[in-house]
Amino acid sequence: MQLPVSLVQADALGQALEGRGPVAAAAARGWEVFAAAPLHGGELVQAATDELAALLRPGLSVAQACLLAAASCPGVSRVLVSASTAAHWEAARAALEQPAIPPPILRKVCDVLAPHHEGR
Repeated sequence: MQLPVSLVQADALGQALEGRGPVAAAAARGWEVFAAAPLHGGELVQAATDELAALLRPGLSVAQACLLAAASCPGVSRVLVSASTAAHWEAARAALEQPAIPPPILRKVCDVLAPHHEGR
């Protein structure tokens, strides 16, 4: 199943962290979940800050940290990535080889990005 998972639309990530929503439901059925639009068409790279990247994973660029956040979403099997250059592809590969971001850090980020989220 392909679903949008990014920090721009943090609801999918927040719900998955709580064990509910479409990502959790698909994973519970044993389906592979492909995170689509992890950088929200490139908008996330422009909107996110170096501070956010440092909170997610020190040492990664904004784009890399945001990709890793989508990949760290509980229930996500794969992240769909497009890259315009070999350097972008290498940076994405390097980010996605990192260990997952721990759920408490992802929750903190979701709380900051989506304080209006239901149940928060």
